[in-house]
Amino acid sequence: MSITQTLIAASLLFLSACTGTAGSGSRDVSAAECRVYYVHIYEINGEDITAMMGQAQLDKDAATCAEHGSVTRHHLDCAMKASSMQQLQECGLPNT
Repeated sequence: MSITQTLIAASLLFLSACTGTAGSGSRDVSAAECRVYYVHIYEINGEDITAMMGQAQLDKDAATCAEHGSVTRHHLDCAMKASSMQQLQECGLPNT
């Protein structure tokens, strides 16, 4: 696994682990929505997460995201509108 793939995997694990109580947004984000979210945030940075991680791992991480409520509806909606890293950062942490 390359350094980039390792960093991406670590980032997704971090996102999956962010299930704290920060923010008040709904956590009813589906696995399909988590997957689209992951693909989108990496595309903003010019990366293809599916090619880096593989379909199976991305699907597994998306399922974990949905199961644990790692991404709030508020953050998802904001992030999906972002077209730059700055806009994405303005959305705050995934669990807010």
